[in-house]
Amino acid sequence: MTSHVVVIDSTARRAVVKVTATKHLSDVLEEACSKLGTSASQYGLKHNNKIVDLSRTFRLSGLSSGAKLELVQLSRSASVVSVALQLPEPEGNTRLTDKFPSTTTLWLVLRKFEAGVAGDASTKRNLTARGAPVTDDGSSGAGRLYYQTPVLQVMSRELSSFTDLQKTLAQLGFNSGSMLIRLNFKTSETPLEEAMVQIAEYFKSVNEGEDNKEEGQDRSAPEAPSEARDLNPASNEADVPASEALTETSPSETTPATSDLSTSVPSAQGAQPTSTGRPVQIFSPPTSNTPSAALATYNPADYVPSIEHAKAHQRHLQEKSRNARLPSEAELAEQETAEAEKLKALKDVEIKIRFPDQSSAVSTFGQDDTGAGLYTFVRDDCLDERWKGEKFLLSYSANKGWVFVPDDPNKRLIRHLGLKGRVLVNFKWDENGGASMAALATKDVLKGERKKEAQVLKAPEIPATAVEGDEEGVKVDLGKKEDEGGEKKKKGMPKWLKLPGKK
Repeated sequence: MTSHVVVIDSTARRAVVKVTATKHLSDVLEEACSKLGTSASQYGLKHNNKIVDLSRTFRLSGLSSGAKLELVQLSRSASVVSVALQLPEPEGNTRLTDKFPSTTTLWLVLRKFEAGVAGDASTKRNLTARGAPVTDDGSSGAGRLYYQTPVLQVMSRELSSFTDLQKTLAQLGFNSGSMLIRLNFKTSETPLEEAMVQIAEYFKSVNEGEDNKEEGQDRSAPEAPSEARDLNPASNEADVPASEALTETSPSETTPATSDLSTSVPSAQGAQPTSTGRPVQIFSPPTSNTPSAALATYNPADYVPSIEHAKAHQRHLQEKSRNARLPSEAELAEQETAEAEKLKALKDVEIKIRFPDQSSAVSTFGQDDTGAGLYTFVRDDCLDERWKGEKFLLSYSANKGWVFVPDDPNKRLIRHLGLKGRVLVNFKWDENGGASMAALATKDVLKGERKKEAQVLKAPEIPATAVEGDEEGVKVDLGKKEDEGGEKKKKGMPKWLKLPGKK
């Protein structure tokens, strides 16, 4: 039996949608938005001032024929949905669970589960690039590999086409709570290699469309996603675009490296070309064991605390003593998305490699440069011929301490490691990875031509200029003071400066 509902938007425009008892309300929303010329991903439905559950069918929604539904705009921030994926018998008949933003597509959910990024991180599976051999007579056995399409069943709803798998959790009506996805496979009539090409072309067109929308950025065309590069995701880690993968990497992997360059680096005018075509600046090691900053003159009065310093310290203690609300999962996901967008907008990062003899090399790396490319740059453009075959490690400073740069062609310096601004990278020999005793004992590792190009790195001299109109703050003298009789008397700490628990 066919019924109908009326969908009304904010401008009082109407769209009449025919529904059956088994039609999902998410399909009703898509059909209404297509008639009204809006995007279904940005809207929801209300009935009698109550949000309608789009995951339900019309029969289970409690709506009557001819019901009037209001089209309302959803929040731009993504909510969190707990997803349980029930695997079929060939995959162990187990259930994997994890949390995803509501803007995540079903295809991306499968990619994350199969790569071990979500669910059981210790196991990698093949869920989106499976092939089954089929002979010419149609029987199974040794023959040509045909693509096995993943078939998802969500609340008595079967989703198998590639268009259906590109729907987000929110488009299926899941903006919060939990959902169960049952996974099966169906052998298609498309050869495996043709299916992989079609998937790669689809994602390439999507990525090019996203790049065309970005303004003021001059970037090269993005690489094809891992669906084209890897026919067996079970053996390689999935590489998903950062704009979609909100929970792809843990915070420890995406912690931005802080700039540890103690002195300013001169402009790149003196950079010398290398064999790889990357300009590099070489700086010679310091001639003295005493840092140049320690030799600079200073005014002892600058280190006497003022009343302003004490008040700022008290304000800091008061703020730390107040209870603060922890961010929600949606806010954390929004922060990760914002950080990923910032990294995506960066054009390059300036990296300074410091060698054991305290000499250094400075060069610029872009969005497409990887950890393996950084190791190749150090090995081919900086190290002497004698040491090119030795194993070495590169580390940079993160919030959790010094982290090693992975020698991996799939780990990009900016996007995956979170490097930005100016970053200091330390060079050290790999003691456990096969570095020889001769390499461990030496500190002079640069090639001869690089030593000839070395410049002396000088700390900039900052002139001491007094700012007019600034009044000198009231100083707090914590030393000794002479009384009227000429004797020195110790002065205690002011009462307003005492910390809690101190007498």
